[in-house]
Order: sequence, then structure tokens, then C-alpha cells
Amino acid sequence: MSVKFQTTPGFEEMKHAYFPLVLSFCKRTLSVWIVNVLGPTDQFVMRHRILNGTLFAGLIAMLVGLGSEFFREGFEMGGLLALWAAFGFTILFYYLSRVKRYFQILIVPTFIISSLTACLQIKYSGGIVSANVMLLAPILVLNMLILGKKWDSVAILFFVSLLFVISEVQDGFPEWFSDYSSLKARSEDFLITAVSVLLLLGLMLRTLNRSYEDAILEVSRLKSQQDGDYYLTSLLTRPLSGIRNHSKSVSFLSYVKQKKSFHFKDREYELGGDICVTDQIVLRGRSYCVFANGDAMGKSMQGAGGVLVFGTAFRALIERTNREGVLSTYYPERWLHTALNDLNNVFEGFDGSMSMSLLFGLVDEKNGYMYYINAEHPFPIRYREGKAQFLSEQATNFKLGMQTERAKIETCWIRPGDTIILGSDGRDDLDLGLDASQKRVINFDHTSILKQVEETKADVIALGFRLQSIGELTDDLSFLSIKFQPMEPPRRNFRSESIDKSIHLVEKNQNVEALHVLEGELEIENENPLFWKVLYQLYRKLGRYSLAGQAAESFSNLHPSGLQMIWNGVIQYAKAGMIEEAIDLAERLYSRKPDVLPVLKVLIKLYQKSKRPERAKEVVSIYHKLKSSPK
Repeated sequence: MSVKFQTTPGFEEMKHAYFPLVLSFCKRTLSVWIVNVLGPTDQFVMRHRILNGTLFAGLIAMLVGLGSEFFREGFEMGGLLALWAAFGFTILFYYLSRVKRYFQILIVPTFIISSLTACLQIKYSGGIVSANVMLLAPILVLNMLILGKKWDSVAILFFVSLLFVISEVQDGFPEWFSDYSSLKARSEDFLITAVSVLLLLGLMLRTLNRSYEDAILEVSRLKSQQDGDYYLTSLLTRPLSGIRNHSKSVSFLSYVKQKKSFHFKDREYELGGDICVTDQIVLRGRSYCVFANGDAMGKSMQGAGGVLVFGTAFRALIERTNREGVLSTYYPERWLHTALNDLNNVFEGFDGSMSMSLLFGLVDEKNGYMYYINAEHPFPIRYREGKAQFLSEQATNFKLGMQTERAKIETCWIRPGDTIILGSDGRDDLDLGLDASQKRVINFDHTSILKQVEETKADVIALGFRLQSIGELTDDLSFLSIKFQPMEPPRRNFRSESIDKSIHLVEKNQNVEALHVLEGELEIENENPLFWKVLYQLYRKLGRYSLAGQAAESFSNLHPSGLQMIWNGVIQYAKAGMIEEAIDLAERLYSRKPDVLPVLKVLIKLYQKSKRPERAKEVVSIYHKLKSSPK
């Protein structure tokens, strides 16, 4: 039977085990101490040059002092050895300080040896005399430069206190200090020390000048490199913005003035977070102009990054709509919701570090009806017959990247002669100068823009220049104007002969005959909303629910502000069992009137019939929330 004895580890094993840990702890402690005392190492280049230059200057000054010791009266072996030791360490530091990893470690011994050198010079050169006080001056400057701005007052206090302490020690223990009895020795000491001080200060100042010159050249180089980066970024953002549509009835005009301007290759460019972009798409056979005026979070490169993200996503969205058949079958409201959700998902990926306010919408090229979503953007302005006013003053939606609820879609008619102006918040954030108490005055009146629109007659280019003449821009500024001028007047509710005849037949209860009259004129009257309204009523009376729903839908395409007819289409499609068509029309109503409870009740039933319980559950939750909320 063997017995195993447990032995304690020997000294060698413990040394090998704990020595690296102790060494690592010491390194971390020293590093933390250096950082706390000297500050972060991001200023390494400048401090490195200053330390290197001052060491070289001290080397020259000590060399002069060493040479003088062999020829002047009062030669002291102790002072000579002290200076030689300092001289040797200075040479060592001068070469080692060129290596970045040694820099922080060498600051401490440099500080100590420079201070001890001054004390030894005082001890072996006659105590507190004018020459030695002069020697303390460059040593003080050296240590102030090494310690930096944070501890310069401590260095001054340390050397002043040192003078008083040495003076008191000299009075109490005069035998500790060498004393030159002759006037010649003191004069030589003063002369040599003065020369050393002048050399040291001169070389230190030269080092500082060279350091600042190098720093300025480095800043200029970085500025040139930065401007190059700005230029390349501006080249990327340029094709993503601008007027892209070529509509004959809807015209756009944009003005963009970014806060950040820079020069590159003798030309001036701009970079910022504002964007104006327009394009064209076709939805359900009707042509629409797409527009967007956005303001990305941040200025300069950060804002431009947001513009790049938005512009790329917007461009991809337009291409998908024009190439894929699914998006082109959506109603304008549904397309806007889908587009906003896609854009919001892109910005959500930045986890709050990037967001964007946006006014985004569509304009029907035939009738000038505008659908838009305001995502925390300044209110749009309508200029009509010389008067400017806000279209709506309700900011109901959050910025891109922060959308939490379904966005509300707002609408308006653009009449011929109207001008719709969209603008970023740079239009309000103007620096108006200084008041009587020399305080900065910033414009906080968001309604003041209305007066400027009226005085410039809604010319966005003149408006941009006018705002800059009133005050200084503190943010990026952008405007986008929209005008509608149809090629021919729209036929809204035009009372034609066929309509009059059908109405006369309906009054005689000859509904079938009236229907034949209208259907015979379908190709001629298909752009007349009144025609579809009468046709809807006939289909409904005759129980042809699917055709009644189609007539109501056709009416809403020509006269989209008629919400009642959209609701009628929902009811008729539901009666005909066309659930998906009924849902599409009901969603149009819900997008524009999200607080109407009957619409939500119908949507719940429709989603339940279409076997989409999750969506039905979401609508039920919204319904109960609205129903329980105070009016």
C-alpha cells in the first residue's frame, strides 16, 4: 500500500507563478497613475517632440557646464560627478524617448533627474546665488512642459517651495554647501550658468516653435485629407438627391444650403444632412410624383451619412415599385405606409444613433391630390392668392428610426396657382445677433416663416437668400416647392347628357335602362366622378355588389377626398364576399382617419373572415384603446 504525501510548492514554483501577476499589477498601476497625472496619451506626438527637444537642449547646456568645470576656480569633484551622471542619463533619455512605448515611463525619471540636477548644482556651486536661481528657470519650464497644463501650477509651487527650503537648510547647515570665497569664482559661476540658461531656453523655444510649426502642418495635412473625404462623400450624396421626375402637370423646385461648406481644389462644396428628392411611380394605373424633404440627425459627415442611408433606401424603393408588380398594385395610402415602414426599419438598425425627420408623400398627376406623412418635420406651407398658411399643425408621427405606431396620412388638394412649400427646421433656427445685453438671440417663432413666404411670393430660392439676410443659419436649410398645373381642366362632377338621361330614367324606376345608358358611355365618361357616383347607385339598387364596389373605387380614384364613397366601397365589397378588396379600401380609411371606431369594427370582422387572427387582434387592441380613451 503506497501513501502519497502532499507537498507544498517551493519558492521557485511560487516565484514563477506569482511574478508575472505582480509585474502585470505594477504595470497597470503605473499606467493608471501616469494617465491620471499626465492626462490621456492622445497628445503623444506634441509632448514627445517637446520632451525630445528639451532633453537635447539640456544635453547642450550640461555639456557647456561640464567643460567649464575644468577651467574655472572652485572645482568640486561631487558637482562634476553629479553633472556627468545627469549628462549620461540625458543622453540615454534622448535616444530612448524616441520610442513611443518608453515615453510614459521616461517622464517620471526625467522629472526627478532634472530636479535633482538643479539641487546638486546649487549644493556644489555656492548655495542660493543668482546663477543657480537662473538655472532653475529652464528646469521649471522643462517640467511644466512635461507635466502639461493640468499640473503646471503644481510645478511652479514645487520649485518656489524648493528655493525656500534650500535657503532654510543653508542657513541651518552651511557646511553642507560649497562656498566660493573669491569674487572671480562667483563671476565665473554666474557667467557659465547664464550661458547655459540662454542655450537651454533658446533651444527649448526653438523646439516649441518647430513643434507648433509641425503641428500646424499636420493640421493642414489632416484638413486637406478631411476635405477630400468631404468631397468624396458629397459626390456620393449628389446623385441620391434632386428633382428626378419629368411631369407635365406637377413641377418641383428645391433649394438646399448645408451648414458645412469646404474648399477642395479651389472650388467650394457643401455637405450636410438635408435632402430634397422627387421621382415618379405608377400605382394601379395612375401616375404619381413622389417627393421627400428630410433632415438627418447631425451636421457635416454625420448628417451626410444619414442622407446616404436615406437616399439609397429611397432609390431602392422607387426601383422596386417600378419593377415589381406587387407594390404597383397598392393604393397611395398603402404604398406610403409600406415605404415609411421600410425606411424606418433601415434607420432602426442604427439603434438610436441615427434618425431623420421627414415629410414624404405623393401627388396625383391628373387631379393634383396630395398624400403625405409628416414624421416630426416642420409643418408644410400652402401659398394661395398671396396668403401663406400651414396645411396642418399636428405632428402625429415620429422620426425615422423611432416609429412605434402606425403613421397617419394627411391629404390636401393642390389647386392651379397654389404653391406647397416643405422646409427643414433650419428655416426657424436663425441666429438674429446680439441683444442689448450682448446675449445671443435665436428665433423661436415658427410662424415667422409665413411672412417671409408671402414677401418672396413662395419662390424658394429667393426665400433661402432672404432668411440668410435676416440672420445667420445655425443648421442646414432646405426647401422644396410643389405646383400643380394640369394640361386641361379636370372634369370634376361634369353633368353630361348621358348622366342627365340616366337620372331621368331612375326617377321613373327604369333602373336597368338607366344602367344600359351609362354602360354605353363608359369609355367616354370614365374620368368623370359624377358618372361613377350615379353608376354606383344603380349597381347598389340592382344588388350587383361587386360592380358597386368597383364603381365606388373608381370614384375614389378620381375624387380621393370623398371618404364616404370609399366607405361605400368597403360595404359593397364585403357584401360581395370580396374580402381582400374590402380590406384594402378599409385600410385607406384607417390610414387617414385612425380614430373612427366604425372603420375599426369593420376591419376586425374583415380580418377575422380572411383568417388573419394576428392582424385582427392588433386592430382589436387599437379599438379598445381608442374606445377607453377620454374624448
